[in-house]
Amino acid sequence: MLEQVRLVLIAFAIGFLTRHFNPLNWSQIKEIILLKLGQISPTLLVTIGLLSTVLALCVFLWPLARIADGEAKNSIEYKYRTSAREHLKRRGSF
Repeated sequence: MLEQVRLVLIAFAIGFLTRHFNPLNWSQIKEIILLKLGQISPTLLVTIGLLSTVLALCVFLWPLARIADGEAKNSIEYKYRTSAREHLKRRGSF
């Protein structure tokens, strides 16, 4: 109970400070990003784009592929597996 009260107080304090000081002023953040990107050479921008794409693939798609491989291995051993032909026979469509 005491832990939940602490969490609520922390959440309130963070919300109050965020609203009072407005640290997430998106127009200023956008201007800063565009200013910094204007100072970077185009080849470096392409390099950053490629590296961020590779990073996104490694972070998101690679674990999903591993999960899918594990599920595929598990589904082979599933004893109630039926083929598409058997499903069609059951429905009377084949």
